[in-house]
Amino acid sequence: MAMKRNGKSPVSSDSDEKVMFFKDVSLGFILILISCGTVIQGFIPPGRIKKYLPDMKRGSVYKLINFYGSKNKPVYWVADHVATVSFAWNSEMSVLREIPISFDEDRFRFHSYEDFEANCDLKGDLYAVIDVVGHMKLVDGQTLIERPNLDHAKIATTRHIMVHVQSHEGPVMKLYLWDQAATDFCEKFNSCENTLTVLLVTTVNTKRTLAMTSMSSTRVFMDYDVQPTRDYFTWLGSNPEIANQVSADVITKRETLSIAEIFSYMTQESAKGTVIQGFIPPGRIKKYLPEMKRGSVYKLINFYGSKKQTGVSGC
Repeated sequence: MAMKRNGKSPVSSDSDEKVMFFKDVSLGFILILISCGTVIQGFIPPGRIKKYLPDMKRGSVYKLINFYGSKNKPVYWVADHVATVSFAWNSEMSVLREIPISFDEDRFRFHSYEDFEANCDLKGDLYAVIDVVGHMKLVDGQTLIERPNLDHAKIATTRHIMVHVQSHEGPVMKLYLWDQAATDFCEKFNSCENTLTVLLVTTVNTKRTLAMTSMSSTRVFMDYDVQPTRDYFTWLGSNPEIANQVSADVITKRETLSIAEIFSYMTQESAKGTVIQGFIPPGRIKKYLPEMKRGSVYKLINFYGSKKQTGVSGC
């Protein structure tokens, strides 16, 4: 597809070779798979979303006539290909009932831990969205030694669930599943007689401190659902020591808590001896510091919590 100087090139999909396979439909962008097996980013301008999006179903095959190609913009970079297929004002889309070519049922985009670190918190860059497969260490704070009991009503109320996932021999990462992804996870987990161990989630957003969050397009697969989970399950069975491995770095890594969470934790018997970083703003040092003696115990009223600042971490 040749590009003009302005980065746009009108293209017509009036032949059967220009068939699109929609793998994801969310946030105004789509990932499409053309007949040659190449994944190209697709884009629906905001003013045309209501016209086309309601008729799109994930996994369906469409024929698209009258669209144009443009270069990928970094802020919307979600595929390796340099081009984007954009819907025009006169684009015509129709569902193909008889598909002349075959597509893979699922295509996943896995990344290494190094890629994870490099793509964390890339504001606006949708290429930080990845697929992750690994084995679960904790589910809603419960270990898998005994089958966890997931409260469907609680998850429906809080709208999320947290799962600790480890991919191969990498670090343990926190995975926050929200809304429909949390519901799907709970239903799959509770419906299986055996305790599920392998988890694959699609289109999760990478965050700092080894965390990931789901998106509206996130899908959940476990154990034997798809080929990557089956392959991982086989690998895990051949490496049982990995499933029981615990990293000290994961246990001791710092986390940011709200004041309510800090107070709740400090009132527990197991919280004795906990160290939490404190900070006195420069303008208030003269007021408080002269009265503070090393080794003394103080009661502090009316304080606030904030996120830890990079470069001043003391605990």
